[in-house]
Amino acid sequence: MALTQGRKVQERGGKQHGHPVAANAVIHAGALVVLAAGWAAPGRTGAGADNAAKAADAATLQVVGIAEEAVTGGPANGDARVRTRAGCFLFDNLSTDAVTRADIGKPCFVVDDETVAKTSPNNTRARAGIVDDLEDAGVWVRVGAGR
Repeated sequence: MALTQGRKVQERGGKQHGHPVAANAVIHAGALVVLAAGWAAPGRTGAGADNAAKAADAATLQVVGIAEEAVTGGPANGDARVRTRAGCFLFDNLSTDAVTRADIGKPCFVVDDETVAKTSPNNTRARAGIVDDLEDAGVWVRVGAGR
């Protein structure tokens, strides 16, 4: 229903969140974290028997940020929670599919929980975020929901 008078609005900072962890998932502090079917897991490429299955899986992965702590999931989904933070973070650059300075402002893609790549061959890699900068140590990427 539309407002008929003013109201006090609640706000969430938007940078830090807690997510339930997938069963038996091992998430290291500083890892790129994805939601897979709603459960937090370390960043990864799509899984499956062939490229079509890998692409379908990768399409479901949503990067939510980096882990602020190390967490190991219990025997069931949601037995543990991980704190994540959105922002601009430094990741390794995959040498065989390297992000370059020409890619600043463009999307890059998840290889694993610490590595990004320029492309997503056969759509088997989830979108990591937007390339912010590049240096010898790696790629600065803006990650998190809506990035």
